[in-house]
Amino acid sequence: MMFKLSNIRLAFVLAFSFSICTSYATEFNTDVLDADDIQNVDMSQFSVAGYVPPGHYVLTVFVNGQRLGAPRDIVVFDESQNNLEQNISQVICIPTDLLILLGFKESTIKKVTTSNEGQCLNLSQLTGLQVKVELSTLSLKMTIPQTWMEYRDPNWTPPALWEEGLVGAFVDYNANASIIEENSGSKNSYLSTNGTVGINLDTWRFRGDYNASYQKRSGNSNTQETHNFDFSRLYAFTSLKKIASLLTIGESYFYSDVFESWQYSGISLESDDRMLPPKLVGYAPEIIGVANTNATVIVRSQDRIILETTVPPGPFRIQSLDSGVRGVLDVTVREENGEENKFSINTASLPYLTRPGRIIYKIVAGKTRYSGHDLTGKPVIGGELSYGLSNEWSLYGGGQLNGDYQAAAVGIGRDLFVFGALSLDITQSAAHLTNQTLQGRSYRLNYAKSFDDLRTDITFAGYRFADQSYRTLTQFMEQDRTGYVARAPKQNYQIYLNKYFDNFNLSLNYQYSTYWEDKPQMQYGLYGSTNISIPGLSQQDANISLSATRTERENGYKDDAINLYLTIPFYSGHNITFSELYSRTGGDNQYNHNVGYSSYSDRDNYSLNVGYNQGKNMDNQSSISGYYSRDFSQANISANASYVPQQYRSFGASISSGITGTVHGVALHRSANGDTRLMVETPGVSDVPLDSGVIKTNRFGLAVIPNMNSYRKSTASINTSQLPDNLETLESSTDITLTKGAIGYRSLSVMKGEKLFAILSLSNGKNPPFGASVRNADNRELGIVGEDGVTWLVGISSKETLFVSWGGNKQCEIQLPEKLESLSSMLLLPCSSITTAMTAVASSTPS
Repeated sequence: MMFKLSNIRLAFVLAFSFSICTSYATEFNTDVLDADDIQNVDMSQFSVAGYVPPGHYVLTVFVNGQRLGAPRDIVVFDESQNNLEQNISQVICIPTDLLILLGFKESTIKKVTTSNEGQCLNLSQLTGLQVKVELSTLSLKMTIPQTWMEYRDPNWTPPALWEEGLVGAFVDYNANASIIEENSGSKNSYLSTNGTVGINLDTWRFRGDYNASYQKRSGNSNTQETHNFDFSRLYAFTSLKKIASLLTIGESYFYSDVFESWQYSGISLESDDRMLPPKLVGYAPEIIGVANTNATVIVRSQDRIILETTVPPGPFRIQSLDSGVRGVLDVTVREENGEENKFSINTASLPYLTRPGRIIYKIVAGKTRYSGHDLTGKPVIGGELSYGLSNEWSLYGGGQLNGDYQAAAVGIGRDLFVFGALSLDITQSAAHLTNQTLQGRSYRLNYAKSFDDLRTDITFAGYRFADQSYRTLTQFMEQDRTGYVARAPKQNYQIYLNKYFDNFNLSLNYQYSTYWEDKPQMQYGLYGSTNISIPGLSQQDANISLSATRTERENGYKDDAINLYLTIPFYSGHNITFSELYSRTGGDNQYNHNVGYSSYSDRDNYSLNVGYNQGKNMDNQSSISGYYSRDFSQANISANASYVPQQYRSFGASISSGITGTVHGVALHRSANGDTRLMVETPGVSDVPLDSGVIKTNRFGLAVIPNMNSYRKSTASINTSQLPDNLETLESSTDITLTKGAIGYRSLSVMKGEKLFAILSLSNGKNPPFGASVRNADNRELGIVGEDGVTWLVGISSKETLFVSWGGNKQCEIQLPEKLESLSSMLLLPCSSITTAMTAVASSTPS
């Protein structure tokens, strides 16, 4: 049979024409088809705009442009021609289980009914709603006016779509080893490991944080060994989606914005901002307006666009400004016809300011801990709360209470707009000790301001004063247990300042603390960096940075450090560095001069450094050191070595890894530090590269992607650019949103096998009809028959049996040859009738 390349091109053009038929009415000229059986090709159905052939489809659902999880089964009903002329949504069955996932308001849900014996949603009462199937992208696209919707954010998934993951267990660990051999003959070996052991049961996460160490020092006929192992924390937690909070039981830490943080054993319930849309975390005002058409809302700061989003017609409410946005924001609402409505808002940023109407809370009950698992004092009940009164005012406060200690705090936050933002709070404590009662107060003032014209940020400025008799909960418990309290604070000043120039950045931090019965302590630092051009040496700008710090310690010593650092890009991914360090510790001066070479890539990086050190009370010495790290699918590893002549040499290595097991199997992976992870399976296919390509599925087709986002949509994908030639993806990516600590699961279909062009022929000399489906024993489609039987087959294996179907039934079967890899030309494949093939097999079987 003569092979005609023009016929293949025609098949591809026709297939593309089919793919766009859902959007446009099309009239085909079938005379261009070179097919003998042309009378059996019926194109009349594609003359109706938006027509979708009836049947079952696996489609990805999009709501206002946002993907709604994994693809799902969608049924398109067989309707009459009259109905085809009406809205296409009348023939699409939207499953009822999608109702809670669409993000409707409660009032909207009441308007939704069902049809087709309760199997499909009837959305006819929701005016303006549009639904269409797009076969070219295998998607169901829904456009829903925002007036029917709850809050939506493209970077946030509603709680109804969060997944709790699988039942499973894991061990995450980080291990380090080092050996130092001194010229004196002594040798010091050190091993340590830490990590998390976890078990997931339904919505509960059980965790144990552990650490262990071993040290051996030998030399001079003397050997010392020390070792320890301990679970530093044992606890369990679960996410409460409806109230956006985290419930924790066991040993944990209560991190407070009002009081000093403390350790406890007990139970706590606290708001988790990670469950909110990412741009609702922190303080920022809302943008409220009305769109007359499908409009674009643009928010600018200093002529820089910081937000651009589209809204459907009707009222809109945007709550997605980053909390770090400050200054004057210019808002433009641009309608479809080009008309624009503009207005401006002012904002500032500061902790302890809460968005209007938002309540943030933390509640805890338990006993205080110290030295790991030891408990002290009477049970404590504590908590704090912050409430946003308006765009300008916020109230916050809290309390801590047990039989011998009480503390109460109240504060107010104020957005001063052009003058910045301010918060002030007062805390009163009463500590009942054995022989006395101490009552005192603590006052705190915080301020932040962005001076846009001066390109300067006062990121944070704070002052705190505490009476001599004021006690925090931790201080009281320590004094009650030991009889004294160490370093009772008196005053604290701190400021963080950033100044931006055209090609230069400067930062300053300063902190000064005084104590009632101890010497003051001060720390400040100055940081600056800029890019410089070095013609002839580097095609890219070099970077030079300078840092200077001073710390005043309790004993009166001043520790100073000045570091000058120059980085020169050598070529892509390679740098040469020069550094000069001056340090003064305890009155001793030291100078360090270093030259280094470094290289980095997606998977590994290394560096080599040569240094020379000199200073008071030390011999001048040179040194050489190296470092190497690499990311593997199962672990991150690193190794280092250094040599100081006449003194010592050292070697070290580290590994960060983990193992996770579920009902789908067990896989090694890089450490997830006890947090959220995703198990991906490519059934029966190993070495499939995921995401950047570093992570690959193991011999069982399993891989674990660590450190997935909690409560945020994450995407896992097959890296098709690194996929071996004998693999073909059927699903290249998938979305998932997991609760904190979950072990997620997704399966991505991958076909392993060869690819080739073949001509299929029947026993009567004809070819299977145009559009016939070629499938394997698992009913997976591997190709579609083109004109004159020309077919592109993918994912096939030697000696495999394939089936060709048309008219809704299997009509014949194909037996592939033993060697496929060596085939470079078109392969002629006879398609035998299934009955004949089965008879031939039966007759060849020995009796």
